[in-house]
Parts: sequence; C-alpha cells; structure tokens
Amino acid sequence: MPDARTQEIAAEQQVVDRVYARLDGMREQAAALAGEGHRRAAAGPVTGLVERDAMVHRAAARIRAVDAEAEGLVFGRLDFDDGETYHIGRLGVRDDRREPLLVDWRAPAAAPFYRATSGQPLGVVRRRVIICRGQRVVDLDDDVLSPDDAGDLRVLGEGALLAALRRSRGPHMRDIVTTIQREQDEAIRAPARGVTLITGGPGTGKTQVALHRAAYLLYTDRGRFTDGRILVVGPSTVFTSYIGRVLPSLGEESVHLRALGELVDGVTATRRDGPGLARTKGAERMCEVLAELAWQVPPAAPGRLRLVYAGQVLTLDAAELAGVRRRVRARCATTGTAPNAARPHAAAVLLDALWSKVDGAHLDRGLFAEDVGDRPEFHRFLREWWPPLVPADVLAWLADPARAVGLPAAEAGPLAASYRDRTDWSVDDVPLLDELAVILGEPPAAPKAPEPEWRLRELGTGARRVDDFVLGTGLREGWELYAPGHPTPIAAAGPAIDNDAVGAAQRWAEAVILREGHRVVGWTDGFDPHGEEGYKAVLAEPLPVREPDDEAPALEPYLHVILDEAQDLSPMECRMIARRAEYASMTVVGDLGQATHPLAADSWPALLARLGKREVRTLDLPTGYRVPRLIADYAARALAPGIAPTRSYRPGGTLAVRRVGDLREGVREAVRQAPHGATVAVVAADDLAPRIDAPGAAVVPASLVKGLEYDHVIVVEPAGIVDAEPRGLSRLYVALTRAVAGLVVLHHRPLPAALGNAPHPRG
Repeated sequence: MPDARTQEIAAEQQVVDRVYARLDGMREQAAALAGEGHRRAAAGPVTGLVERDAMVHRAAARIRAVDAEAEGLVFGRLDFDDGETYHIGRLGVRDDRREPLLVDWRAPAAAPFYRATSGQPLGVVRRRVIICRGQRVVDLDDDVLSPDDAGDLRVLGEGALLAALRRSRGPHMRDIVTTIQREQDEAIRAPARGVTLITGGPGTGKTQVALHRAAYLLYTDRGRFTDGRILVVGPSTVFTSYIGRVLPSLGEESVHLRALGELVDGVTATRRDGPGLARTKGAERMCEVLAELAWQVPPAAPGRLRLVYAGQVLTLDAAELAGVRRRVRARCATTGTAPNAARPHAAAVLLDALWSKVDGAHLDRGLFAEDVGDRPEFHRFLREWWPPLVPADVLAWLADPARAVGLPAAEAGPLAASYRDRTDWSVDDVPLLDELAVILGEPPAAPKAPEPEWRLRELGTGARRVDDFVLGTGLREGWELYAPGHPTPIAAAGPAIDNDAVGAAQRWAEAVILREGHRVVGWTDGFDPHGEEGYKAVLAEPLPVREPDDEAPALEPYLHVILDEAQDLSPMECRMIARRAEYASMTVVGDLGQATHPLAADSWPALLARLGKREVRTLDLPTGYRVPRLIADYAARALAPGIAPTRSYRPGGTLAVRRVGDLREGVREAVRQAPHGATVAVVAADDLAPRIDAPGAAVVPASLVKGLEYDHVIVVEPAGIVDAEPRGLSRLYVALTRAVAGLVVLHHRPLPAALGNAPHPRG
C-alpha cells in the first residue's frame, strides 16, 4: 500500500492534471479566436476587428506565459476550518462551469497563503506548498496553523521556505511566489497611491518584492497599468538581465524594465565613471552648466556674416555675432523658447544687427528685411550659425574645458578629458543627455511634401494605407471596400455585383460605410491601397486629418515607477527619474547601508525630496532570508555607523578569510575548491578585476555586483575595494553580502580595520 506522501502527491497530481487539461482547452479557444480574427480581417466592421484582435492578443499572451513557466503553475493549497479548499497558482483558471480550479496568487482569496500564521491563522488549518517539476508533482510541504482543527489532514515536509533557500541560485533571479513571507506580502499588496518605500538589508527579498508588486498592481488594476504604464528601473544592465525572468514567470510581459543607462532612447550605457567624475557629473549644479552650454556657439558655426545691400557691404564679425546670440537668448528667456525653437528669433535679431549697419535714411526697413531675409546666402548662414542641436553633440562640446562655465578648473579638466577620450557614454552621462533634451527642446519638423500621384498609382510589394473610404475592384474578382488606415478590405461584394455595375457597387458600399457611422454624399476618383484606380467616398462630415507617418505618437506617461537600489541615485539621476514619474505613484526600494555613490542621499526624506515626492508609507523588511547568519554577521562589520544590521533567518553557510602571497593563484585555488554545481563569482576592485583569470567563475567588478547573488563568492583584496572610492566600506559591505552559501575573503594587503579588529572566522 502506498505511503501517506505518495497518496497525497497522487491526489494533488489529479488537481494539477485538471488545471493543465483546462489550459489545453484555453489554447484551443485562443486558436479559434485567432481564426475568427483573421476572417474578420477580410470582411466585417473595423471596430469588431480591433476588439477581436485585442482578445486574441490577450489570450495568446496568457498561454505564452504558462508555456514559458518551468517551475510549476500550481504551487499551493489552503484548507480552511469551514471545509473550503483553494489551490493557489501563478494565474487564475476556471473550469467550463466558471468554477475556480486555481486562484491567482494576487487575488484577495490567496492572501492567507502568505499572511496566515499560527497566531493569526485567518481561518487556515493547513497551508500546503506543492512542488512541481513542469507538470509533475514531486513533493509537498505543509504547515499546520490550527492544530485543533486539523482532524484527519495529513502533514508532510520540513518547511517550504528553508527548502527553497537551500536551492542553488542559478544565473537568473527566481520568483518567490511560493515562499513570500508576511512582511513581504504586506509590501507587495500595499496601495498603489503615493510612494511606498521598502527598506531592508541584503537578502531580505527587496527586489523580488518590488517585482511581485508590479505583477500585483497589474492584476488588481490591469485596465490602468497595462501596456507599459509601469516602469521598473534597476542600477545596471547586468542587474536587469539577472532579474529579467521574474515578471514573465509570473505571467506579466507589459512592464518596462530599464537600467539607469537605458532610460534615454537610443542610448545603452553600461560603464560607470570613477568617483571623481561621478561626483562632478551627478551634482545638481550641472543643470546650470548644461543650460549655459546649450546657448553657446556651435564649434562649426561661421565666425562672420558678410553680404551686400544697396551697394553697401554689411559685415558682422565674431564679437558682434556673440552680442547677437546674447540678445537672442535674452529674448527667448522672456518667451520661454528653447534653443531648437529659437531660429526665427535669431533671424529677426540678425536682421536688426545688419540694419544698424546700413547707411541711408532713404531706405525702407521693411523692404530691407524682406529682401535680405529671403536671400539664399542669409538662410545658408542662419542654418550653419543656428543649427538644430541634439543632446549627444552638445554634451561632447565639453571636451573643451572652457565650455564648462561655472565649474572650477580642477573639475572642468578631468571632465573634458573624459569626453575627449570616450568611445561610448557612461551611465553618469545619461542623466546629462536627458537634461539637455529638455533644455534644447525639439527642433521644428521639416515640412512634408505631398506624396506624388505617380507613387499612389505605383504597384509595390504590399498594400499601402489609405486615408479615405475607397471602393475598387483591386486585384481580385468583385468589388472591395477599404477603410482609412487599413491596407486590407473591410468588406467584399463578391461576384454578386458585376464589375461594370458601378452604381450598384457604390450603393452597396454606402450601406457598409453607414454601418460604420458615416454618411456618403458622393464619390470622386481615387486609388485603392494597391495603386489601382477606384472611387473615393465623399462624406457628409469629413474624417479627421491623419497625422504624418513620420510623427511618432505621443508616449503615454508612466503611472507607476518601481525604483530599485534607490539609495545610490545622484541628484541628476533623480531628476531624470522624476521626469518619468511626474504623474506616477512610486515604489522605492533600497538600503542605506549599501549606498556607494559619492553623492548618495544621507536619508530617505532627502532622496524623496530629490524625486519631488512627499507622501510616503515606509515598510521595513528586517529579516534576511538569503545570506546565512555567519556571513551576514561578518559583513555587518563594514556597515556605516548608525545603520542597523539585518537579522538573518538562515543558519549554516561557510566563511574563510585567507592571506595569500599570490592573489591570482589564490583565486584559482579558491575556485577549484568551490562546491560542484554552485554558481561562483569573484569580486574585486574595478581596476583589479580585468587582471583576474578565474575559469569556471564569473569575475565581477565591485561597482557592478550590487543586487546580484551567487552560491559561492570570492572577495579579492578588500583593502583595494575600500581605497577605490569615498564610500569604499559600503562597497565592501555590498561585495561581502552577495554570497548565499559560502564566502572566501582573499587578501595580500592588511585587511581594512573594520574587518581586521576581530579574529578571522573559519569555515
């Protein structure tokens, strides 16, 4: 006879099988909807087509999310004291009678799975974690919260949280949906409004909580937050790659996930400047430097304007042109005009300056402005002297230290050198590019020439979009009706109306267009999307004019911004994020003990003030679940005074501190001794990391390791990490807390005093 565990696993397997069988039915429904959508693309009202496409897209997205999940769709069960039983999963599933088979983990009914305790069981008798490998149940783990009500319920397992914590890390962050703890659940389900500040030390699950919060917000208010209205910002592309699989595993793909170096379109910055440059570029006074820079003379601008009028040679030299530029700037300051929109002002002031050179009271000022203002040479000079500016070009002007007006020479020199020698942008440059985009403004769009008639007639490789209702015989048999914006017909008359019966075809088309809400009052010649001759409907009320193709649609503002590792933001980075969060609520996540930027805020109120936010609720995660107590206590020696250490929940772990004669050989030996199958990282100061050869391990510069976790970590030369930057001890604290199983500290130089004042623990 099977034992109790085998019987319980078999019972849960039946439930899992029912869920996946229902998903097969959902796939069939999605395929049927897709087929119907394709049929509607050939004939039917445009509104119905749009609605059906939206349905197909959503159904397909849900199925893709389920298919992509490898760790099990069903993961939990709740048995209540009233006899009710719920199964908990990554999304909600109902049977064909609309009864729930699976409750979405974000639903209110699932909250007791995370919040119930023996002190407050919330009606839960038994909480079960169902451990699946794909579609197969492999193990179960139970907590009994109301022993007096347990009755005949079987209890299995050793504790799901500790079991999960013992798993190897792997190259990507996992979701924690099966092991969310009470304080984490409170942070995930906090109201969306205002600012939610989530604080906690290494291993407390801050980042996972933030990502699960994004999934929760989408679940509770999908209509508001879907289609990219939630932005998640991380400190680096290494970090965002590491966490990038969490949201898809929770069934969510409509969140924008960006590193700080990716927040400006067209830029992907991965490297960080050194502490000195980071302090210069990150300070808020750079706003004044950039505002001054934006109005300076472009390097390629001509230094003289010379032309002839009424027999007189009129000349403006470099000094006079500089005066003209100052007057243009003053005029624009009163009107709020950005440099890229100021060319008309520049033309007017230039004409004033040239008129002041004219000798002759008999000449007319208006005729002069009309004549000179229309000359090709004047327009050519104006284009070169006041060209449209792009942020990347303007920021590169700082390669000349004289252009950094307002900066002391000790800072302007290194800043200029960084732009003279650069091959790419740094993360610290990205906020400056963003600031310049605001200061410069958008250049005026060039007028778009009307499309020539021959192009409308030309047959291409595919159908073109039309701007009116057009009736034609197209390339097929029978009449077809095209709607604005659609290259495929919305209705087809078929052979029932002869191709030569134009009047009958037009009456048929008028009836179809009337069904779309428009009344036809006549017909005129036109072209269908294939370039074939047809008839264009004249409507009683003209359609709105379509925007030109080359004008990008206005981006919808973000409605919620999740900001991870927020303690490290510079003032300029805060300005960049505040623009994207202007209309948004926020979730701010961080740990002041890990603040390493030289301009990091000293307190959370100071950081929130930089972000332009005031209303805040603070939720602290005091318990660490990933870093073993032995390692956490050792790393806490590097904490800044006044920062409380994290209380580690997890026992075990190994720690070794070794002084070696040869660091390179010491690293290779430490990697060889690492447990088989463990993820291993070697962390060293940024200047030392490129010189380390560690086959079988990831070598990570200390400046990029924040937010990452590995089973086994080898920290090399702590003194070098501390000496590399003003907040070096905080950087060392970050490096020491990346290990979730074993930590090895290798040093040749003496250890920093914070670590060396106590005996070295051994493991």
